[in-house]
Amino acid sequence: MTSRTTFDERLREAQELNAASKVRPASRAYRGLLKDVGPLDPAVHGPWVVEMRVRALIGQAACTHALTGDLEAARRLVEDALALSVAAGEESWEALAHGQEGLLLLRAGRARQAVASFDRALATVDTTNHRDQAVLRINRAAAQLECGDLGEVVSDHELALFHAREIGDDRYAAFALLNLGYARYQQGDFPAALSQLDEAARLQPGGPDGWSESTRAQVLLDAGLVTEAEQVLAECADLLAADDLTGELADTMLARARCALLLRRPEEAVRWARGARRVFARVGNDGWALQSELVALEARLELDRRAGPRRSTLRRRCEETLALSAVDGSVLASREAGAGARLLAAEWALLAGDVERAQTIVAGVRRLTTCPLPLRIHHESVRAQVAFAAGDRRRGLLAVRRGLRVLADHRARLGSVDAVTAAAAHGSRLARVDVEAALATGRAAAVFDATERGRAAYAGAARVRPPQDEELAELLTRARTAAEEARELAGSADPKDRAAADRGTKEARRLQDQARRRSWQLSGPGEGLVPEPTTARAVIARLRSASSGTTVVSYLLTDQVRAVRVDATGARLLELGPLSEVTELARRVRQDVEVLANALIPAPMREVAATSARRALARLDDLLLRPVAVDGPLQVAARRELLSVPWASLPSREGVATGVDSWVSWRDDESRSGAGPSRAVVVAGPGLRAAELEARLVAATWGEVTTLSGAAATCAATTAAIAGADVVHLAAHGVHEPDNPLFSCVRLADGPLYAHELDGVDLSGAVVVLSACETGRASVRLGGEPLGMTSVLLRLGARAVVSAVAPLRDDVAARVMPHLHAELRAGTDPAAALARAVAAEPEPVPLVCFGPLSVDGRPAAV
Repeated sequence: MTSRTTFDERLREAQELNAASKVRPASRAYRGLLKDVGPLDPAVHGPWVVEMRVRALIGQAACTHALTGDLEAARRLVEDALALSVAAGEESWEALAHGQEGLLLLRAGRARQAVASFDRALATVDTTNHRDQAVLRINRAAAQLECGDLGEVVSDHELALFHAREIGDDRYAAFALLNLGYARYQQGDFPAALSQLDEAARLQPGGPDGWSESTRAQVLLDAGLVTEAEQVLAECADLLAADDLTGELADTMLARARCALLLRRPEEAVRWARGARRVFARVGNDGWALQSELVALEARLELDRRAGPRRSTLRRRCEETLALSAVDGSVLASREAGAGARLLAAEWALLAGDVERAQTIVAGVRRLTTCPLPLRIHHESVRAQVAFAAGDRRRGLLAVRRGLRVLADHRARLGSVDAVTAAAAHGSRLARVDVEAALATGRAAAVFDATERGRAAYAGAARVRPPQDEELAELLTRARTAAEEARELAGSADPKDRAAADRGTKEARRLQDQARRRSWQLSGPGEGLVPEPTTARAVIARLRSASSGTTVVSYLLTDQVRAVRVDATGARLLELGPLSEVTELARRVRQDVEVLANALIPAPMREVAATSARRALARLDDLLLRPVAVDGPLQVAARRELLSVPWASLPSREGVATGVDSWVSWRDDESRSGAGPSRAVVVAGPGLRAAELEARLVAATWGEVTTLSGAAATCAATTAAIAGADVVHLAAHGVHEPDNPLFSCVRLADGPLYAHELDGVDLSGAVVVLSACETGRASVRLGGEPLGMTSVLLRLGARAVVSAVAPLRDDVAARVMPHLHAELRAGTDPAAALARAVAAEPEPVPLVCFGPLSVDGRPAAV
């Protein structure tokens, strides 16, 4: 006797395999069902036999299209299922067939037709049929997303989530959450998107599959977390390729092309994009095939910028790209691709020197308000390029400022320092256009203003206060515990202990990655934290109103090093020389200082290293400072290699205040007057011979002081104590993590205190002194933002951070730090205090005073 229960179980197994993206075994299961149910007579066995055929045909249609890309073959299977349903008079089965037809049309890029099919299905399916309701809502929402109807997308996914939870189906609930997260991303709410994508991954039976990971990677990419997205894509490509998933694999290839493009690997981007285009074309998805071609062309444009082909070649590429913009505008992917094609064509016209043609082309691009962030920024950058090339600087600056407003709106939604600095990846294109146009004017003030506009877009705090997030706090605590246990075992002679240490280190890194992901999901304040960039005119007015005699020098790094010198008399633009020499000298100084930091190095070798360091520092002085002729206090604004230079040790800066920051902002010292005695916090970490002595000497210079040492110097106690302090001194081992800079740390009694967990601590107006190796180092993220322990402290409002850009020897710290604090207690500006404290040292000291510009007096009216 034939058992319906057995067939139901086989159908459910096939459906689960397909839902889990295991398409080949699912296809075999559906074929087996059709073979075995075919001979059964409904008159003998019942109407369920017809239903089984209908559902098996529908499932096999999905597998056929996923494996072969043959839309017509898949639709024939659906037509067979629909004919059986109509003949049986079963509307619910008809709904299934219409739903499958909609899904096939969606995957072929026919979104409007797909919506109509899903509407027909939903008109007949019973509202209590939670499984089919969930599937149809998920699929219709995907089609609505292609059409740009975000309100309908969110509504359908919320209903799908409801139906999935009604029947306790975690897989469909995960699908709904995954797609709801993608819709939130389309709305520009990246924290909510990443939160829902992570929830979907946790809910998905058996863990995330290749499709969900590919979606998460695309959201990370547009959030600016490009290297993280590339890592996810590399891992999920194997998951997708295992089942030969055609469309999904193409999505992954396209996302990898976009990653390569942002990471300035255009040749690789062309390969990935052209591969994605071929796959999309094979399944008949013309809209996404065009999107893929556009990414390949953008990479080709970058290669042409480097190679400079003949104008005839550039004009031909302009017209070929423009021809691609004449596409069906009914689908979102096509509309976006059409706009992207015109923008690239306009850039090729500019490269060819045909400004008039570029103007005509870009005029045909409609205002983009609901497109992804990168396309909106691309639009404004091209409008700016065209205006600048036509000599219309006013219109060019208007386009730049519109782009900056888009970036500011995006940034305001972000909560963590990590997310804010990562998002700068999308601002680099606009900043480059702005600065290049300013350089073309030859005016120092224009170059200064353009540089600061780009830097200010992602400078400053991420948020005033983060939400108290128990999950993040627990992850950081567990990561610290694992790291500390691994450190204690690492020095053991027992192989078992060393193996346990390796496992502990891996566990700490896993927990750190989870903590980073959690921090991205904490949203920002919505407004108010994007700083207003300063201008050369404002700086000049400020310096004129002060009596300090300070000079501001902003360094701009391309292949050449340029500087804009600003003082009370005006601004000057100077060409200083090749960046390559500066980079090599900075590297040499660091190597020499690392030798000097080793107390075991013999005296003759130490003298060789000291001589080499002094020689390299003198050459850096000649290259960077002598041409700008600064005698008094100096405020440096710089990025990249120049942030690792120990400026206070340059010969011309001996004993003279030198402050350093990655942008130009104000520090209003008058706001601190009348505040009474400064409250100091002094912390001594374990494992440093001179830490306890240094802490006692530093503490002795202050009146109201909190000292934490020994077992009392825990991470929690330190974090609580430094909030609201005027002066903070941390004498501890420091580690900069170049690949994961927010887990740079100082080691305290119970383990590492991570920069990550300080995010949100109130350090407004505090001077923080990090007497620890490397805590002044920073990793430069894509887009130019520096990130490390010091940069986090400055973003939290610190008035100044004195930290080391290279290893700092214990005896040097024990001599310099009490002198530094005595100067601070006497009211000396932090940069001047550091200059005086290190002036008497016989060897270069790698301490730098990082922080905003400090001048006396109020800003003058501008």
